[in-house]
Amino acid sequence: MLIPDELREQAERFPDRMAVQVNEGGAMTYGEWDSRSNAIARGLVASGLPKGGRVALLLENDAALEFYLSYFATHKAAGVVVPVNPRYAPREIEHILSNCQAHTVIVAGQQVERLRALREQTSASWQIIAPGASGDGELDWDELPDGDASSFQVALDEDDLAEILYTSGTTGLPKGVASTHKNATSVKLPAVEEGGCFLHSIPLATFFGTHGAQLFALRLAVTNTILPRFDAQRFAQLIASAKPRWLVMVPAHALLLLEAGALADIDTSSVQTIVYGSAPMPPEAVEGLAAAFPKAAQINGYGLTEAGGSACVLPPGEALARAGSVGKPLPGVRLRILDEEGNECSSGQVGEVVLKLQAGERFYYADPENTAKTWRDGWVYTGDLGYLDEDGYLYIADRKKDMIIRGGYNVYSIEVENALYEHADVVEVAVLPMPHKILGQDILAVVRLAKGASLDLETAREFLRDRLADYKLPRRLEVRSEPLPRSGMGKVDKRALAASLDLGG
Repeated sequence: MLIPDELREQAERFPDRMAVQVNEGGAMTYGEWDSRSNAIARGLVASGLPKGGRVALLLENDAALEFYLSYFATHKAAGVVVPVNPRYAPREIEHILSNCQAHTVIVAGQQVERLRALREQTSASWQIIAPGASGDGELDWDELPDGDASSFQVALDEDDLAEILYTSGTTGLPKGVASTHKNATSVKLPAVEEGGCFLHSIPLATFFGTHGAQLFALRLAVTNTILPRFDAQRFAQLIASAKPRWLVMVPAHALLLLEAGALADIDTSSVQTIVYGSAPMPPEAVEGLAAAFPKAAQINGYGLTEAGGSACVLPPGEALARAGSVGKPLPGVRLRILDEEGNECSSGQVGEVVLKLQAGERFYYADPENTAKTWRDGWVYTGDLGYLDEDGYLYIADRKKDMIIRGGYNVYSIEVENALYEHADVVEVAVLPMPHKILGQDILAVVRLAKGASLDLETAREFLRDRLADYKLPRRLEVRSEPLPRSGMGKVDKRALAASLDLGG
């Protein structure tokens, strides 16, 4: 199966059902989604997009209609979709566009000028498609669609490359996780005949946004309602007015809803299922959600971009009973916990989480070295440390690769460290997670400076703005005069360093 086949099927069954509804930003039915993406696909081919050409989508959530249309139009034109997080810094965006060899970038809003400036600085040759565009190497989004909206598909095979999803890497720059159409369409869900509302505020360019929100709602054939920027009060109002059956959130959204008291006096009885993922949900938040949504089942999904979706799900009714668990492996998923020697761990013993999914292997685009480290004999070595209880439920204990999860966004400490090392006065640096009541974790940087130098938090953040996405910037900076503690292997001893600091939430 090809990714566009999923849209064609739902458009044929439910042509007049509302498919996507952006809060204060437009809407389209399943029939319109299919037909408009056909016309745009023809326009992409006419613009010179070759089979396998990379189309980057640099679009914020308020341009969700353009994102959803572009995603399917690109596949219908036999292109490869490359979602780009609009919060990335210019250097990160340039790396992605260069690494994937982008042919075209579809962009809107305030991102247009950022992209133009980047193309001018780098002398890049990719084509820009944007509303109202008229410069050299640019096409106007509104003039792109061909007049013919009938069914359209450039010949593709299910083993052809479908998308490259970039995720932060331990080298300091995003790594592209590539997948085929067969891999991306491996998840099967039954359509909901009566429809319903599916509400979220997930960033579209992330794996959770592209697959966990867009394709999940499409497969259910329900109305995907998007709040472009999360606001606790507005989200609560939409629960009251739209009466969603499904909520999809990252833990930070749940915590903000509960802390703000936004659900007081809100009728939540329509909500049947709450799905959350991308970061651990604190047990107290699980209890708060159970109280606020007494009729809703909570599903905690565990997975990663490299594996291709959720690998474990905490079934309804277990969220309160098994606090901290991310659930049991889904049908077709094999899971092992391995120690450092590669031996399988016993129940309760912490080791690396290793997965094998029926969908087959993904790979890091143009990165065979890291691909070989992550995918071995069909198994995905996640880098997560966890354990299984006696009933086979998985608990995540730590992040092997020093990953910090800030409000649902993954931040590797080494990428922040590498960027800080570019500052001329920084001699030593270590980046650690610190607890945060809403975001789950935040970023603490400890630095030792050159003799006589000084550096404060705001100056450090300003230095990093062109190097890192805003959510990767440290929230706290500690300056040390003495060398940072090191282990016998000569590495900074982060455990000892953390013990010497007040890391209260």
